[in-house]
Amino acid sequence: MRDAGMTAVSGTFGLLMLLVALGLGAIGATHEFAEQATHFLFTKPRSRQYFVWAGWSVGCIEVLTIAAVSLVASWVTLALHGISPFSPPLFGSIDERNMVEIFLVSLFVYALTYSLTAVMRSGLKGLGASMGIMTAISVLSVAVRVQWGIHMPIPVQRIASLPLAASYVVWMSIALFFVYAAQVAMERAEI
Repeated sequence: MRDAGMTAVSGTFGLLMLLVALGLGAIGATHEFAEQATHFLFTKPRSRQYFVWAGWSVGCIEVLTIAAVSLVASWVTLALHGISPFSPPLFGSIDERNMVEIFLVSLFVYALTYSLTAVMRSGLKGLGASMGIMTAISVLSVAVRVQWGIHMPIPVQRIASLPLAASYVVWMSIALFFVYAAQVAMERAEI
């Protein structure tokens, strides 16, 4: 840890957050469908819209909480080994912008996985579809860049000449659109 602490933390944090987002998105709406609780929940005086957005919001808070706990644990571990975690940049090759991108990619993947799980009514199908879509986007981006030299952004990269903050807003708007689409599908579904 003393020699490769910064590299170890920076290399595993992004992977951890991606796995957490996929996992929480896949189980976010699964329990209600697996246990037939939706029949009961949808008879209550709450709208289906409430259940979709409340479930998504709780999952977002869980993703961000896990990220915060992971960072604090990493900082404490580095500090115990005599490495100052607060010296710039925070974690070696990861600077503050990369941290924000890791958080945003996690939220984007969580929203996609949660939405697909709710629409498909299966955690495994939602997880598989989300992983397939994210893989297809990455492969398509590389293929377009290699074949035609066109840079196609993947979530949450800068979009063309937009400022970085505006690109982040566009990507998060797309993530919220996924949840809205799941809400519309749930409102029209026969349960």
